[in-house]
Amino acid sequence: MKQFIALLLILAPLAGMAQEVNPKDTTLYVGNRKFVVKENDGKIRVKVFEEIASGDTIKNDQIFEGVYRDGQSTEQRISVSLPFTRKAKKRYKGHFDPHSAGIYLGYQQLGDGFMGFGSNDDVDLVASKSWEWGINLFDGALRMSKHFGVTAGLGFGYTSFRVDGNQAFVENENGITYIADAPEDAIYKKSRLRYYHLRLPVSLEFQQKFGWRGPLFVSVGAELETRFWTKSLAKVDGKKRTLDKDLNVRPLGVNLLVQAGYSNWGFYCRYSMNSLFEKNKGPEMYPYSLGIQWYW
Repeated sequence: MKQFIALLLILAPLAGMAQEVNPKDTTLYVGNRKFVVKENDGKIRVKVFEEIASGDTIKNDQIFEGVYRDGQSTEQRISVSLPFTRKAKKRYKGHFDPHSAGIYLGYQQLGDGFMGFGSNDDVDLVASKSWEWGINLFDGALRMSKHFGVTAGLGFGYTSFRVDGNQAFVENENGITYIADAPEDAIYKKSRLRYYHLRLPVSLEFQQKFGWRGPLFVSVGAELETRFWTKSLAKVDGKKRTLDKDLNVRPLGVNLLVQAGYSNWGFYCRYSMNSLFEKNKGPEMYPYSLGIQWYW
């Protein structure tokens, strides 16, 4: 890493000298890195690309950009990760490691009002069997300072609310979702409302180096969620049965997401800013979850 920094310091004045005798841009190759130096309007811009092999394909990913002018400099390190590609050995001083991509698992509940953490009076859930899981496949970060950066990700997951008692979510003849008792000749077992989702979180993250394994981190942000394949299910006479579909669940929602942890492990709290069901088409319920996540 010291050689890398030293080379950047050498490149800046060399680029200026090269422009005096040759107006073309300067490109240098050192190991698996490519250094591109350009001058425009008195500014010297240095970009660093690193070769990353994926099967038979080799890509050049940008990992650094610096702008130098009149003794002043602005530097930006860019990190984008794919699943299981991040290596601790490549970390360097000032490295900003986003905490978004990974696998998470948490308990799910339905709040009784906006930002309310009590259980909803309209439905009795089995808390130990209402849960969510998901996998964030991609993430990226834009470092803003020594300790702060903006992170983003993209992931897929599953949410299930387990309904207690002999009840289930269904729609009535007017297309309104409500919690109904089972017919007299039936018994609902393992009744649940479930859906799949795609989530796109964007957060402001703070990191503080602590120990040798990784930083302490805290992040706060918003998360766009799209829901699909919604169903109300139950076991009736020993067979799994779909009781209803769609159920007026909002296809789009926005969540508040708070995360905190150390190195590759963390806890999260996710709270929906919108009621689960469309206005006047179902009970007012706000999904929220508490869980743990492993980040790669």
